[in-house]
Amino acid sequence: MKIHAPQENRIVVELSRSDMTELDITYEEMDYGNIETRRVIWTLLDRARQTLCRDIDPSGKLLIETVPTPDGGCVLCFTVLQREAGASSPRMLRIHKESTRLLYRFRTLDDLTDCACRIRCTGIPLRAQLYVWKDAYFLLIDGLLPPRSIRSLLSEYGTLCPQESFRLSVLREHGKLLADGDAIEKLSLGSTD
Repeated sequence: MKIHAPQENRIVVELSRSDMTELDITYEEMDYGNIETRRVIWTLLDRARQTLCRDIDPSGKLLIETVPTPDGGCVLCFTVLQREAGASSPRMLRIHKESTRLLYRFRTLDDLTDCACRIRCTGIPLRAQLYVWKDAYFLLIDGLLPPRSIRSLLSEYGTLCPQESFRLSVLREHGKLLADGDAIEKLSLGSTD
């Protein structure tokens, strides 16, 4: 098990296959609704506290992201999200799993801009590429699967493109790349032109 803190509000725990066996959990079983997952999470946070000689700040929301590793282990990222001034919501814990690629189609720039502004207001970072092709805008999210709330926002304004009906290679070849990785930031600030 490797534990490090790349940022003040983030702790990364790398688990090998043997670590997973020792903790008696698999990547597929990880779900914060499962009591065994909660046991593992709190065990890992306790070990991180001992290793790093500091606690995770309990005043914010805790985002837990997991990604499987080829050796049968996984990497867990614990990030404390800052609470907005005056917010009194209780601490929320969620696990976000797996790397993925999602492609959303938007009919108008207004729909896309409104969606980006709402996503940015959540405070949840989202890396995305923006393409324009055939009078439509496409937002490519490549990385950790966004939380359900963000996917709902995306679906409210745009349409998820099924993998079999739309080839990403065609978009990359024929579409025009307007923003690479920071599309949400640029759209919400109105600087993609």
